[in-house]
Parts: sequence; C-alpha cells; structure tokens
Amino acid sequence: MDKERLIEDARLLDWTAVENASTVDTKVELFNSFLIQLYDVHAPVKPIKMMHSPAPWLTDDLKHLIIKKGFAKSKLKAERSDKNLRNYKKVRNRCNTLCRDAQRRHIHKSVENGDTAKVWKFLQSLGVGKASSSSFQHNFDIELLNQHFTSSSTIDSSDKERTLSILSSTPTPNFPPFKFTPFTDCDVKKNILSISSKAVGDDSVSRNMILPILEFVTPILTHILNKSISTSKFPEAWKSAQVIPLPKKAQASHFTDFRPISILPFLSKVLEKLVFQQLCQYLDRNSLLNPVQSGFRSGHSTTTALVKVTDDIRRGMDNKQLTVLVLLDFSNAFNTVDFDILLSLLRSINISPSVVGWFQSYLRGRRQRIRVEDKFSSWCELPAGVPQGGVLSPLLFAIFINSICHKISSLYHMYADDLQVYTQSTLENLPTAVSAINADLAAISEWSKYYGLKVNPCKSQAIIVGGAGMISRVDWNNFPSVVLNGVVIPYSSTVKNLGIHFDTTFSWSHQLKEVSRKTFAAMGLLRCLRSFLPIPTKIMLAQSLLLSILDYAGASYLDVTEDQLNKLERIQNLAIRFIFGLRKYDHVSEFRLKLKWLPIRLRRNLQIVSLLYCVLFDPMTPSYLKENFKFLGHDRPDRVLRSAGELILAPHSYRTKYFKNSFTVKAICLWNDLPSQIRRAKTLEKFKTDVKNYYLTVH
Repeated sequence: MDKERLIEDARLLDWTAVENASTVDTKVELFNSFLIQLYDVHAPVKPIKMMHSPAPWLTDDLKHLIIKKGFAKSKLKAERSDKNLRNYKKVRNRCNTLCRDAQRRHIHKSVENGDTAKVWKFLQSLGVGKASSSSFQHNFDIELLNQHFTSSSTIDSSDKERTLSILSSTPTPNFPPFKFTPFTDCDVKKNILSISSKAVGDDSVSRNMILPILEFVTPILTHILNKSISTSKFPEAWKSAQVIPLPKKAQASHFTDFRPISILPFLSKVLEKLVFQQLCQYLDRNSLLNPVQSGFRSGHSTTTALVKVTDDIRRGMDNKQLTVLVLLDFSNAFNTVDFDILLSLLRSINISPSVVGWFQSYLRGRRQRIRVEDKFSSWCELPAGVPQGGVLSPLLFAIFINSICHKISSLYHMYADDLQVYTQSTLENLPTAVSAINADLAAISEWSKYYGLKVNPCKSQAIIVGGAGMISRVDWNNFPSVVLNGVVIPYSSTVKNLGIHFDTTFSWSHQLKEVSRKTFAAMGLLRCLRSFLPIPTKIMLAQSLLLSILDYAGASYLDVTEDQLNKLERIQNLAIRFIFGLRKYDHVSEFRLKLKWLPIRLRRNLQIVSLLYCVLFDPMTPSYLKENFKFLGHDRPDRVLRSAGELILAPHSYRTKYFKNSFTVKAICLWNDLPSQIRRAKTLEKFKTDVKNYYLTVH
C-alpha cells in the first residue's frame, strides 16, 4: 500500500454528505462507506490460500545439507558399517549445528530493535505465551451455542414491577443532574490512540484503517459522536457483535465450557470510552459508587481489595477472633442485567432524561453471532445484559449492583460481580456469627430475586479463618452450616479469592504451591527457546511470564515464613538462570545485580511501599485504605504537602504477630525507615526508582 497516496486521497475526501445526513445512523453508514471505498482502492481485500510456509531461516544451502543428511542415513540403513556411521554422524552434526545457528540468527533478527507488540506477536507464533486461538476443534452446533450465550433467566414480572415502583419513588440526590458535555477533536483523537485493540468488528472498520488518516477523519468522527449524544441515539451499526467461543479447558464437552469473546466495532469503543470518562467523573465527584466496590475503578484493583480483606481478617486474629468468610458466585451476572431496572437506577442517581435515553438506545436492539474460522451462526437478539466486551459494561454493572449494600449487615467487599461477605467473633459466639451471615445471605438472595440476578450456592464458597490455636478448637461436628437458598455451602480448607488462595490459618502453603506450579509451567514454554533469544528479550519474557506471577497481590500475604520466602527467591533465581543460561547450581547474585533486581524480600518491600505511596498521594485510591494512615501532626494525609516535614506516619498498635504482618503495620514501618528525601518524591516513578536504588545500595 502506498501510504502517501492514501493520505493524499483521504485529505481530498469530501465529508459534506456525512455532515448533512439527518440521522446518526446515516452518518455512520456514509462514513463507513467512504472509508471502505478508500481502502478498496489502496488496499483491496483479496482472498489468499493459506499454506504452510517453510521455515524462514531455511536457506538453499541448508536444504541441500538436509538432503545430504538423508542420503547418508539411507546409505547407513542399507549398509551398516563404521565408515557409513562416521559419515552420517559427521553430516548430521554439521546439519544440526548450522540449522540451530540459522534459527538463532533468525530469532535474534526478528526480535531485536522491534517494539514490544511486534516481539510478542513473533514469540506467540513460536508458541510462547497465551495463544490467541480463534479456532478450535469442536463438535458443537454453533447455532445452539449462540442460543446458549444469548439466553438469560428472566425476572418475574411482578418482582420487576415492585422493584421499578420502589426505584421510581426514590428521591433523587440533591445535586445537578448528569448531562453529556460535547466531545472535542482532542478528546476523540486521544481516545482513538489509547485503544490498542486491532480486532475488526462487524462494520469492517478497524483501528489500523483509522490511524494512517487520523488527522483527516478526526473532525468528522467528532461530529458523528456528538450527534449520537445530542440525539440520544447509539448507532445501530455499532450494536452488532461477532463472538469467538474460546474453550475454558482442553476437552470442552458442554456449552458452559466455552467463554464468549465479543468483537465489537472499534469506533463503538471510542464512543463508549468517552462516555465512560464523563460518567466516572460524575459518580466520583458525587460519591455515588459504594466505597468498597473495587472493580474497574481508577486507583482500585484486586490487590487493594485483597489487602483490605486480609487486613480485616488479621485484625480479627489479633483480637482472638475467627472470621467467617463467604465468597458468592452470581450466575452469568453481566448477561442477566434487566434493561428497565438499570435505566431506572440511572434515573435514581439523577442522570438526565436525555442521557438515560442514550443509554436506552445503547442497551436495546443488540445482536450477536458466533464466528468460527470462516463459519458464522445466525444473528441472535440480546434480551438482557450489559454488552459483553463493552467499555461501559463493568461501570454499568457496578451501578446496578450498588444497592445490594443496603441489605448487608456484615462486613463485605465487591469486585465487579465478585461479592464476599464476612463477619468476626470469638470462638464462643461463632454460631451467632454464622447466623448473622445466613441472615445476610437470605437478604442478598431476596435482593437478587427482585433485581433479576441469581446467586449460585453450588459455586459459592465458605471458609473460617483464624489463628491455628483457635481453629483447632472449633467443633466441626456440632457447628452450624452456612446456608443459601436452602443449600448448604460446605466449609472449605482453602478458597480462591480474586486469584489468591486463602486457607484456614493464613499459612499460604497452597498459595505458594500455585505460584510455583504456574511459574514452572511458564518456564516450560520458555526452555525450548532459551538458547535462541537475546538477553533483552529473555528479560522481557521473564518479567511478563514469570515475575508477574511472583508479584501478583504480594502485598496481601506478607506473613509468609522464611522457608516460603526462600522458595519465592528460588523462583526468581529460576528467571535469572533462564536469562543468562546458567546451570542449576550456579550462583546468581552477581547476575541479579547486573539486572538491578532486588532479592525477593526487598522486592516485596518495594511493592508494599509503592502501594502505600499511591494510597497516600493518589486521590483516586480507595478510601478504605486511606483511612488507615495518618501523618504525625496531621489528620489527613491528602492535605499534607510532600515538601513539608519528615512525612512520618503514625504507627499502629498490635498485640500479636498476626496484625504485625498486616499491610497496614508493615507498610508504615517500611515507609518510616526510608530516608525523608525519598518519602518526598514528587511522582510514583521517581519514588520507585529512589527506593530501588536505596535498597540496592544499602543491602
């Protein structure tokens, strides 16, 4: 494709017809037509026959050598002699060496000086990382599979009417209603550049088609997007999704074994993201979302959620209390959101009628079809649910589930549709605590009934966590059960909570086993390439595939033993050995210094203080963590200038090792031990760099 000619023709395009069109649907249709016609001239789509191409590193000389090796092998088979064996080994060894060298040169050339995305694409073609499989061997009728994906349980009409009646009579908050602000060219351009997805939706318009001519299409796109919000109309062409079913396990035997991955039009995501930003600002400014909702919110994460829950549990252990924790599973939650109830909830938080009208257009009239290679199912309408893969969907679900908190008396935390409820008591009062949990579960079940969601007791989990001495005294034979909808949720010895494995005493043995298993599995993918990759690429792979497992939510389980820390250190050493090609018993300390990596204990300390820095100085981090920290001489950390004073945090008291090993206590100790000039760093990146250099120097 001649890019200069494409840009010149794009510059000369007359968009008057798009501007003069009366409806947003016509505008989108004309824009797509002009864009596709432009690319049909400069980059026409042509059918090609996919063939297995020869190895790109295989030269003619190597091909001749491989043939020569084959002749030598045939001659050896025909006549076994020392001479023929020596000749075959000589040719074979030379062939293998030259092939390996050619392969290494090809891989080095392919990954050096390439950007990260291109390097990953090349490595995935070699089988490294998660394969993005859009095809699979299946014996399923894709029509039936699509019907399964689009079916959802319907709420009872009388229950729905009751909910709508209550919501309609709810007084709206006493602050200005939310209205859309027109988008600027700068807004649109910034958001187009921020979306990395290259998938092509049903409208055949991709990011790669927009970027080369972005300068010329930005004004007309801004015009179209503003037409959408000013007329409360979401373009019909952007409501169609192509769904790729990915198997959740190797042998998928039921429809439930598939995960639908929706491919939405690229420009629909641009519009959604612009709306998302404005709606988020409104919700945050007016504190409309539950403070303990950590899903898909700036400054919040699974790590902050886990730190909150684990510190609460440790605080209970410090007070000689046990914690009854129940992890609830909502069946197909995002797909069962009722449109009318969601729209009524938007009205109840003072979203203006025109914006509610836009959301109604956004939600209704959607359809999807399954795509498997070159086969397509029929279209199916979506009767309920927030769009799978939509930018707005998690935020809309958070608004939908927000009112559930009014029904819960115990402690609780939410991450999107993951809800965990917990309460604490002494051993003697534990039956009363279980009764309180059961009362909350009954209230949650009732709320779910009236809002059209379904809690699945069979996939929900329960566990009791406490000190080893307290747990050993629990009489499990005469202990009350956790019950949801008449179904007993059995107590487990371990549960998986947002990717971290809890056990009854916070021993973390199962969690460490999982970390070890995952890192060794990832290492298995890399071993075959360790002799071929340059060191910078191996560093990137080690950080992405190995250390990411090691680091995940490390701030939530700080009470690991010395033996467990040594185990984590060995896993990090495994990554260092992979990078430098070291043998099993080679020392790694000098190589770790070359990488400027910290020993595992200091690495975890860096994670802790980095999270604390965000909690102290980032206004978007959760209030449920901010409230635990106070600078000496100041009531609120967010009111303190970093240039003022020593920024020493007030210590927390603790009775036992349990709370001593909490994030709250540990983070304060580590923070106060840092030099004051590091604590006064202006940015997070500067702070991380300074702490890392300090740890490398001092230790």
